Amino acid sequence: MFDIKLENFEGPLDLLLYFIKRDKIDIYDIPITQITNEYIAVIDEAKKLDVSIAGEFLFMASMLLRIKTQMLLPRQKDEESLDIDDPRIDLVAQLLEYKKYKNIAHKLKNLHFENKDSFFRSSSKVVYDQSPDVSDFLNEVTLFDISKIFKDAVDNAPTQDTFEIYREIVSLKQQKNFILQQFKTNKIMSLKKLVKKLETKIEIIVTFLALLEMIKQSEIICSQKENFKDIEIKLIIAEA
Repeated sequence: MFDIKLENFEGPLDLLLYFIKRDKIDIYDIPITQITNEYIAVIDEAKKLDVSIAGEFLFMASMLLRIKTQMLLPRQKDEESLDIDDPRIDLVAQLLEYKKYKNIAHKLKNLHFENKDSFFRSSSKVVYDQSPDVSDFLNEVTLFDISKIFKDAVDNAPTQDTFEIYREIVSLKQQKNFILQQFKTNKIMSLKKLVKKLETKIEIIVTFLALLEMIKQSEIICSQKENFKDIEIKLIIAEA
């Protein structure tokens, strides 16, 4: 019995479960005198070896002694001769709860070892601990460069001498989806070619706002290899 070392157990409940498992004891009918004597013997041996004993082990020792004393006192019984106020009830409840969580911890540990060499493809979307600076997604490009292209497109949009007044519905979400659709065949796209696909002024304006929103949300990067050259847009979000 004395090769039992306290440091091999996570706590007093772990030590009690060891005794119960070793001696094949019914956890619902713990022989409290036997368990208490073995538990106290381990504590005493640890003291002789000058081993530092955690307070929780000493607290459990006092609880076991109290339960052992209470077991010697006469207790009430119900019609089926079962103890109404069995002093072991709280201890059994603690042991069952501890055993449940220990089993869960054991299963999680096994899952960890089973999957520790498995790696899952992460999203290609850039994740930041802090909100990114918009300039991080403008490689050698300024917002002025982008807005100038859209302004030229608005200025060159076809004009009409007569107008029919109607509400033209073009949403930010709709134009964002329009931009994403352009990346179906290539992850890099020309800004000028994108703008040429827009027909009305409202489409141009809302697409410009959608582009800025996507830059802010770190979904695309705009870059320009040389001054006054075309601006390239690169998709960096993961596809669904």
